[in-house]
Amino acid sequence: MELMDNIGPYITYGEILLELARGKSSKVKVSTITLANKTIDVLGDLYDFTVASGNPTPKIGDVVEQAGYTDCIKEILTTPDRIRLQKTGVENLVQNGPTQLLHSDDISKGRGEALVRLSMARVDRETGQFFNKRSGVFQFEGNNSPVLFLNVPVIEIRSLKINSTEQELIEGKLNDFLALKSRTEPQDDRWNPRIKLNTRTDNIFSGAFTNRVFLKDTFTEIDGDFGFLEADGNTPLLIKEATLIDAIDSIENPEAQAAGEATTGSLKRIKVDIHEQEFFEPKGQSQVFQASTNERFNRIMSQYRRPILIGGSFREIREEDIR
Repeated sequence: MELMDNIGPYITYGEILLELARGKSSKVKVSTITLANKTIDVLGDLYDFTVASGNPTPKIGDVVEQAGYTDCIKEILTTPDRIRLQKTGVENLVQNGPTQLLHSDDISKGRGEALVRLSMARVDRETGQFFNKRSGVFQFEGNNSPVLFLNVPVIEIRSLKINSTEQELIEGKLNDFLALKSRTEPQDDRWNPRIKLNTRTDNIFSGAFTNRVFLKDTFTEIDGDFGFLEADGNTPLLIKEATLIDAIDSIENPEAQAAGEATTGSLKRIKVDIHEQEFFEPKGQSQVFQASTNERFNRIMSQYRRPILIGGSFREIREEDIR
């Protein structure tokens, strides 16, 4: 079965409402509807529904929840009364039977999705990487080494052009380079993402090259997919939790959240092994930077934070070295 990598948000509007409901927030109203005659549809699965006396009727944007799984109502039909759900994944897991209905007058679907985007951006900023699959053409500066260190794990490489040239290299152990992209032990490359050139010796069999490196002050162009994902293609559960914490804090404790924002600071640079790392240190803080007033959020950010890799500390490469 082909791996389906998450290309969407880390969390959903439905998960925000569910977390607020579990916390007994007054911003979410919880009631029950009963679903029947599920019809699978590519546009969103359809269900007949009935509402017990005294309970509110569902509205577009309301969220249905079963056993922790949530989906949003995208359409309401009549004769008979039916709802269409917006699929948030490959498969819709809501089944026939009693179902919780979550409604919020304070947090519309549009506002909730905007909060998701803001919280995702904050997680990305604090960790220096991202946790869904993002595709594009990226440029990375070399470091006079056969190893190119990256900030974000590699998912797939479609094209790699080295050292500001149009020379396109071929991936593979017996070819030009290896992209280290395992997501599982014993070699989980997500914590040290990199690309390694295969350096070979000129001989009658290879007709190849010697001492090929990613040159400093030149750029390697990579067309590929990047992102920190689990082996099953999902956003890590702790990152989902942190994103949800941040979104809930922005709703319930906006002043406290604002107090945790960094203002000014400086960049600190250190050398580790053969490459340099640069960190942001807020003004007046010499210890660990607390990104939020929520300690759980800070711990998760610390666990997933990656340094910015810049330049290199290898010796200078001469032209004759790479002929």
